[in-house]
Amino acid sequence: MYRLLIVDDEVHAVRAVQSGVDWEKLSITNVYVAYSVKQAKEVFLQEPIDIMICDIEMPQGNGLELLTWVREHYNATESVFLTCHSDFTYTKKAIQLGSLDYLLKPVRYDELEEVIEKAIERVEYKREQIAFNENYAHYYSLWSKNQPILIERFWKDLLNYRLLSNSNQIKELLVMENIPYQETDQFIPVLISVQRWYKVFTPRDITILEYALQNAAEEIIFTDYPNSQMVHLKEGTLLGLIPDFMADRNKVEPDQLRKAFETYIASCNRYFYCDLSCYIGESSFLWEIVKEVELLTQMEINNVTQNNKVFVKNEWLNHVGTITKLIPMAGWLEMLKSGAFEAVFTATEEYLNSWRNMELLDAKLLQEFQQSFVQILYHFLQVKGFHSHQIFTDHMSPERISTAARSVTDLQAWVKDSLKTTVEYCRVSEESETIVDKVKWYIKQNLGDSLSRDDIAKYVHVHPDYLSRLFKKETGISLIDYISEERIEIAKELLANTDLSVSGIAVSVGYSNFSYFAKMFKRATQLNPQEFRECNMSNK
Repeated sequence: MYRLLIVDDEVHAVRAVQSGVDWEKLSITNVYVAYSVKQAKEVFLQEPIDIMICDIEMPQGNGLELLTWVREHYNATESVFLTCHSDFTYTKKAIQLGSLDYLLKPVRYDELEEVIEKAIERVEYKREQIAFNENYAHYYSLWSKNQPILIERFWKDLLNYRLLSNSNQIKELLVMENIPYQETDQFIPVLISVQRWYKVFTPRDITILEYALQNAAEEIIFTDYPNSQMVHLKEGTLLGLIPDFMADRNKVEPDQLRKAFETYIASCNRYFYCDLSCYIGESSFLWEIVKEVELLTQMEINNVTQNNKVFVKNEWLNHVGTITKLIPMAGWLEMLKSGAFEAVFTATEEYLNSWRNMELLDAKLLQEFQQSFVQILYHFLQVKGFHSHQIFTDHMSPERISTAARSVTDLQAWVKDSLKTTVEYCRVSEESETIVDKVKWYIKQNLGDSLSRDDIAKYVHVHPDYLSRLFKKETGISLIDYISEERIEIAKELLANTDLSVSGIAVSVGYSNFSYFAKMFKRATQLNPQEFRECNMSNK
């Protein structure tokens, strides 16, 4: 529900707005009225105002001055100016002061209602931000005062392999460190994994929020399971350890524990801007915990389709299987080559969407898809004559590759981003590429074939005669001579750096007649092919 204030020195204008707008539809429960800046300030001092509709020119102070005062004292209030003045100076000042909109009288009521709806959205967003900041400040205070305790250090040493998972050694340590466990005690490990944050946070923010997640688990779950312990394993991953040995109670009920963690997940979604899933293991002795946590970690790695769920290890293992699915990469490559970029975007999106509900899908298949897709992009870029390192910077970094294979959602984002970058680079390059550039690239890609002027002209969509004149004008050399020079240059490299036969090299650079090749080679280098090779061998 929201409160609104109308400020205008014209009584009839105020009444018109009061009667012309459907306030109930907009969830406006209280509409207040002020006929001067002074009266408006008095209303603000008595009532919380969410939205202010204000005239600009009024006696004893104008609306811009009022808005300045409101911004200083009630920054959460959204404002809309309603005035007869269309002066751009007023408009500019209103925008500088943060006014949502600037409407001219007489205003259409449907237009005013739309602006009020926008104001309500901004008010709601500010309320959420205030609530989040209050929560953040609360948990920051708790986190800053919290000190490591002996029991937490014991668990970290055990989970980080600083202790052997040996019952005798654990028993000795429990006695030596005065830790209130017995070597026969059992715990149920629960892995809590943040799958994604809804917002971009700094590392410090994430540390505070992870502490908030830990504190929420203690408030929502651990109150029913005394002496439970939470351990931070790594960024985005917590481990809850719930005792299953209390003398004054029965064993932990799995269904009850599942419901508790479902409630916990829903709460974290709402207050801490994240998706997360929980993985419940089997009740284990202290020396068995490490192995059990490793199994839960593997479950988390292989969960690539489902968010905000509770998984129980035994149920998961009963559904484990294998899945094979043909990935239609060849078709996508042909689409890219033919320039059907939008079709590729659609095909990849639809294909990956089909994976979302597959329970047996695991991280390995996502990694295989990603590797194959990288090869498709590299092959396409090679065909187009581009170097992948010129295009991809962050996309192929180890961190980005690893993140993309964490879930179908992350993989879709990576595929879409990589495709977009590839397509945009190709479009920009093709638009800036000249006819001569295209001809040179075509020649380079087809030196081993029989190259004719007509074939090249057809590739660049010009008349053969025009192509010959243009190429000579741009390069200072005829098209035929350029092809010959390129073939000889490649032949020189092969003769100097490989053990290929001279006849084989002749064929690879487009000469089916060896004698003609030798003749052209000697004309260009003053040496026959064998002499050229021997000369280069002696210089190495």
